[in-house]
Amino acid sequence: MEIDAVDELVFHVIEQVAADNCDFDKVVEFVVSFSDEHSLSQEILLKLSSIFEKDSMCREKYVITRACALLFSGKAQEDALMEAGKTAYLLGLDELAVREFKELLQQNPKNVEALCGYGIVLAREGKNDAARVQYEKALEVNPSHVDTLCNYGCLLYRLKKLDEAEEVYNRVLILDRDNVSAHCGYGILRSKRGKMTEASYHYTRALELEPGHVESNFRYARLLEEKGEPLDAEKHYIVALKANPDDPRPHLFYARLLAEHGFIHGARVHFRCALKLNPEDVEAHCEYASLLARFGHRHEAEVQYKKALELDPGHFGTLRGYADLLKEKGQYTAAEEIYRQAEFFKRSA
Repeated sequence: MEIDAVDELVFHVIEQVAADNCDFDKVVEFVVSFSDEHSLSQEILLKLSSIFEKDSMCREKYVITRACALLFSGKAQEDALMEAGKTAYLLGLDELAVREFKELLQQNPKNVEALCGYGIVLAREGKNDAARVQYEKALEVNPSHVDTLCNYGCLLYRLKKLDEAEEVYNRVLILDRDNVSAHCGYGILRSKRGKMTEASYHYTRALELEPGHVESNFRYARLLEEKGEPLDAEKHYIVALKANPDDPRPHLFYARLLAEHGFIHGARVHFRCALKLNPEDVEAHCEYASLLARFGHRHEAEVQYKKALELDPGHFGTLRGYADLLKEKGQYTAAEEIYRQAEFFKRSA
């Protein structure tokens, strides 16, 4: 019976994608072969994809949608490739996401969603010029495509093309005055230009529309800190952390806020979280070490200073902090050597 075949397929897919070293393409091959063997209909596979999406089973959804792309043709195949690409992106599988978007664009070079999606992946990989090409292709096809405009505005901001970014965000807000991403991006832009009142308006508008929006909460918290409102800033850091505990930035900035106001235990917790998520953040290692040293945790502080120097042997703040720590411990010769290194790197810089 078809229902038994579907149960068997689901069981095997869940089991195989759970493996840490899962080879997604092999699982996809299994799904394609199994579907052919048991004559599973297009509708069944699409329903499975929908169920996996509803249950937030993204790895399973990717496998099914990729298999659909290989089994289907025409518009159904395009839709499956689009879903596979978006799902791979969410999973952080950028190489697979690029493959899906490129295959889709080979079939339909003017698919705006695919051009935008491909641009987003390239931007995340730091390939800004290539991302810009994809966004501009999408906007040639549809100058009013809001998602592309929002991501293009963000890219232009990163490229320090602030006037162009402002123009793009203005276009979005004319097209969709309730666009959360555009309000947030425009707020970041106005804040960069020192227009704090305007920035505050756009952040609060974004949060009226979507109270849990991570970037708006994080950016608004930073603005409130700058305005000398730490209690209100704390509220927004907490919302951002609850919405996305895997983003190291709110952890780091909240740790700094707590440390500044003497909440040492909480600061240590969030420094550790930030470094677990981004262990190569030299500045975070340095700041955490400084906090530990300030409150007498010298051994732990030394560990953090050494980790920072492994990542960047010439980091001036770390060298100075580590030298001060060695001096406090009575290791004057070692401290003097580190001070000399700090001055050398400072002059070189």
